[in-house]
Amino acid sequence: MSDPTEGMEDDAGSARVKSVEVTVQILEVLTEASDPVRVTDMARQLDMTKARVSRHLQTLTRLGLVDRAREGEGYVFGRKLLKFGRAAVYRSNLVQLARPFLQDLFNATGHTSLLATPTRGGAMVVHSVQNQFEPGIMIHPGTLLTLPNSPAARLIYFFENQKPTPPRVIANLKRYGADFEANPRGTGLGGVAAPIFEPDGLIAGTVGIILSSSLLMPDPDEDLLSQVRYTAARLQNEYAEGALSALMPEREGDDASA
Repeated sequence: MSDPTEGMEDDAGSARVKSVEVTVQILEVLTEASDPVRVTDMARQLDMTKARVSRHLQTLTRLGLVDRAREGEGYVFGRKLLKFGRAAVYRSNLVQLARPFLQDLFNATGHTSLLATPTRGGAMVVHSVQNQFEPGIMIHPGTLLTLPNSPAARLIYFFENQKPTPPRVIANLKRYGADFEANPRGTGLGGVAAPIFEPDGLIAGTVGIILSSSLLMPDPDEDLLSQVRYTAARLQNEYAEGALSALMPEREGDDASA
């Protein structure tokens, strides 16, 4: 004999799944927006009624996932969602996997090593292994690396296929398999970075080192570049089984396999 409540449970389950899907869509709209988003605009983007979007926003506001904008109309991310976001960044699978590889990179080169992930307008350091003996090369999680001087930011910008393409990135990837910059701010310091990709080929982050510019001029030290590429390859294999972006140019020269 069939259970008369079975159909009701299935309908309730489907409604809950649909509610979660709408929640994700709302959060995606807020993610892509640079300013607070009004209910009317959100409803238009999601092809939903204002009443339906408003009901979801009321629930999300009560849960602390979104907030009303303090000035003007619209909604923004809530404090609880920002807390979740920080945890996702600093405790992500990529960060956990990268820790031993960054330690190995530091041990091999003696230079501060770091992992950076995409953020608006550049890259953010999410883990680093510091060189305690070189003044001025301390770089901490949360540090923002910006265009046009940061190799990490340039790589992220390039592999996100944003325009215009940062100068020298393609040439450096073809010749060295990494991007680098010497003395960008007159500090005597420079950086090297290599990309890490998601399984679908999107940019996940970069690994690299901060070091004296003298090791990058007139050409970067090949041993250092090799260590950065090796670390990136090891992490890439562990994180996404060697995934690659379609935008990654082929290396040139006899040492392209190194």
